Amino acid sequence: MAEAPTLRFLRHARNVWQNSPWVVIAVTTHVIAGATLSIVSWRADAREDDLGPIAIAPARALEPAEALPEPKPLVERTPPPRDSERELVTPEEAVIPYVPTEVDLTVEIGDPALAPDDGDFSPSVSTNIGPGGPGHRGNGPSTRSHGHGIGHEKGGRTPIAPPQATQEAVLYGMRWLVRHQQADGSWSIAKLRDVCADSSCLVGDATYTEHYDEGLTALALLAFLGAGYHHASPEWIVDPRKGRQHRLGDVVKAGLRALEARQKEDGSFSATRPFLYNEALCTMAMCEAYWLSGARPWRASAERAVRFLVEAQKLSPRGGGAWGWRYAPREPLTTTQDEADPAALAAAFESDLSVTTWAIMALKSARLAGLDVPDESLEGALEYVRWVSLADGRAGYLTPDGAGLAVGGVNDHFTYHTAVMSALSMCSRTFVAHDADDPFLEAGARWLVRDLPLVGKDRLSIDYYYWYYGSLALNQFDGPDSPRKGAKYWGPWNDAMAETLVALQHREKEDCAHGAWLAPDRWSYAGGPLYATALDVLTLEVYYRYDNAFGVREERTKRAPSGERGR
Repeated sequence: MAEAPTLRFLRHARNVWQNSPWVVIAVTTHVIAGATLSIVSWRADAREDDLGPIAIAPARALEPAEALPEPKPLVERTPPPRDSERELVTPEEAVIPYVPTEVDLTVEIGDPALAPDDGDFSPSVSTNIGPGGPGHRGNGPSTRSHGHGIGHEKGGRTPIAPPQATQEAVLYGMRWLVRHQQADGSWSIAKLRDVCADSSCLVGDATYTEHYDEGLTALALLAFLGAGYHHASPEWIVDPRKGRQHRLGDVVKAGLRALEARQKEDGSFSATRPFLYNEALCTMAMCEAYWLSGARPWRASAERAVRFLVEAQKLSPRGGGAWGWRYAPREPLTTTQDEADPAALAAAFESDLSVTTWAIMALKSARLAGLDVPDESLEGALEYVRWVSLADGRAGYLTPDGAGLAVGGVNDHFTYHTAVMSALSMCSRTFVAHDADDPFLEAGARWLVRDLPLVGKDRLSIDYYYWYYGSLALNQFDGPDSPRKGAKYWGPWNDAMAETLVALQHREKEDCAHGAWLAPDRWSYAGGPLYATALDVLTLEVYYRYDNAFGVREERTKRAPSGERGR
């Protein structure tokens, strides 16, 4: 029997709806909205009422030109602004793929276990995060209005799609981060209990302070910025654990506002005294937010942060120029070096490779965003990195004498991976010098592949920090976009890293902890699962976060107009 035209139309509409990834719901929805209104209520105009406002106290009153209008229902695509710096607004060219409230948001939308012909017209939301192929029910690539990470230029290649399992892990990690964002937009390990739906996220009887909240907020923001999401991104992320949906742009904007509110006049962010891990991470987050969006308020904050970071840099014992960074900023010497007290000299000079590498990465993000970074600051930092490193590919934490030795700390019962210092030195050299022929790089890579990511029976080999910097260093050195071919080092590292991180992620769907990394490592005593989850999401974004640095010219030109950057 021939099927009625109305039934054929409805069946066709359902199939299109189910097979479209959530990030590519077409502008043409308004054309068929009248015909399907009785089945699905689009209700884009009601989305703010459904989600509730995000109350963020701004650090300062905005000028009229910087006002933040409420998002409006969008039905047409208009050309993006071609100003060199966008105002901080929701872009009117975006089409927001809103999930109707009739859909049960507690169901894992897009779950392949759901039959495609369940008889409803629920949208099939793709799990695709980052560039590459579709999620597990979507058809086609992501169509995000932004790019795929910081540093990518117009006309550059489309990065190779990461494995589906790692894309899902990134999605689940982002959901967990969204679910545990504080009301003021920040992230706090000390207040995690306040936003946790059950006790599944709280590991053991660990107690935490708020001393690292600024750095943890920045680290969580970098997890979203690393995938290319900024304050105006229109995509929604559905959280089945709490049955809510969140606009990713609002999540990022709230976090940035929280940092901006905490920033002091001198450019630092830490609540009490400046702590350089916090400062470097916050600087990086603000610089990447400005790069991705072109919004002037982020630029003002980023410039102050960069200025503080440069002024906090330690002095070189080789003549007083720029050197590395340590936990506290440089204290000015009141006398000459020859006359200074030995303790004062030590405080002026002492640097460590860990803080220094975070600071270098922050300043490189600043340069990519077109902000002014003194040449001598990066050159002095590179001089320190080279001084602390040995020709055999090892590096010391404070001095070259410490190469190959363990760095002590709270969790000394965990395995110490000495190759972490090799990874730090490799990253610093890669992003400052851009020299693929630097012999230290291959020597360091050899140390890394001798100690691949692995979870032993006692779980004492877990080290998210080492795995993050090792992944970044080797992806740059001989990953898919490196001038070196063959992936001799990146190949085995990537396989071990992806398998290990995916296996460690909490996947109990009924738990609030779903998507988190709960297993502690050597360094998580200060940030717990918040530190681990944000850092591991960043690690799994290594496939698309940065272009290969060995083909990059020095970024000393003005920032390209936002409409011409291929973002």
